Amino acid sequence: MRRFLVLDIETTGLNPVRGDRIIEIALIEIIGKVVTGKEYHTFINPGVAISDSAYQIHGITNAFLLNKPNFRSISASLIAFMAGAILVAHNAIFDARFLFCEFKRLRLPFDYIFVDTLKIFRKLCPGKRNDLVSLCKRYAIDYFNHHSALEDARVLSLLFLKLLRLSYMAFAKIA
Repeated sequence: MRRFLVLDIETTGLNPVRGDRIIEIALIEIIGKVVTGKEYHTFINPGVAISDSAYQIHGITNAFLLNKPNFRSISASLIAFMAGAILVAHNAIFDARFLFCEFKRLRLPFDYIFVDTLKIFRKLCPGKRNDLVSLCKRYAIDYFNHHSALEDARVLSLLFLKLLRLSYMAFAKIA
């Protein structure tokens, strides 16, 4: 069975190439069509200031992150947790670019497969809003703490399970 990790991150800004960094990362494990309960979650001291616009989105402060580990110190446990998994993210290019830049800074290989749920939902529901809040309303999923990496990853894992069920039903009709 495939092992998926539903991923979400929070960052200091929008551009990792210009020095923005990851400040929170969360991964939720799905094997088959089951959320296993295994999670990886940590806050990260980015070593750079959080932009005002990013703070307005997630509410994480520089002071809160002062005593958190840096990316180098969590990299081994993160890599071990991600081993062999397909990563699932909403707007995956955003998350992938940030992870790639963090790995590149540490001269670590970056060879991961991503599934982009935003692209999938846009194809399934063209012309509709496909952000997490809208999708949760559409599929009757409770969503309380928007822009927490852990909460967003948990919610996206439920949405991803909906996608897996929808695709299974579509293939069953064809067979």
